[in-house]
Amino acid sequence: MTSSDVDERHAAIIAAVWQVIAERGMAGVSMRTVAAAAGVSVGRIQYRFHTKDELLHSSLAAMLSGAADRYARASADAGDAEALWQLIAHPIPRTTAARAGVAIFHQYVAAGINHPALAKLLAEAKDSAEREAARLITRIAGHVQNPRTVARSLIAAADGLGMRVLTGGLSARAAERTLRATIERALGRAG
Repeated sequence: MTSSDVDERHAAIIAAVWQVIAERGMAGVSMRTVAAAAGVSVGRIQYRFHTKDELLHSSLAAMLSGAADRYARASADAGDAEALWQLIAHPIPRTTAARAGVAIFHQYVAAGINHPALAKLLAEAKDSAEREAARLITRIAGHVQNPRTVARSLIAAADGLGMRVLTGGLSARAAERTLRATIERALGRAG
C-alpha cells in the first residue's frame, strides 16, 4: 500500500465523519456510523482513530487545515484588502457545499462546549485569524486604533451573518453587503 493510498483512506474517513455530522448531527458520530459512511470496517476506523474523541479532533483539525489552505490560495496573489475580505468573509455560505461546511463547523463549535480538545483547536484557529486580520488591518489602515479588537469585531460580525444565512434569515448577498459596509466603517472609509 502506498503513502497515497493511506492518505486517500484517511481523507475518506474524515469525509465520512463530516457526512455523518451533516446527516445525523454530532451525536450521530460513532465508529460504526463513520465506518458505514466510509464503506470500511469498524476495525479500520479503530486502527487509525482509537476513540471517538480522536476521530472528532482529527476531523476538525482537517477542516481547519483545509480552510487555512483555501485562504492561502485565495490570498496568495491578492492585495491586502482582498486578503482581508477572503479571511473575514469565509463564514458566509455562498454555495450549497459552503452551507453544509459552515453548518458542520457550527456543530463542532457546539461540541466544543463539552470537549476541551475541540474547544482548544477552535480557539487557536480564531486567534490565528484575528492575528492575521489585525496584521492586514494595520497594513491597510495604519490609523486604526486597536487593530486586534477591530479584527475580532469583524470576525464576530461575519460569524453572526453566516448564522443568519444558515437559518434563512438573510441571503448570502445581503450578508456580504453588510459585511463589506462593516469592514469599510471599521477601516474608517465610510460613515
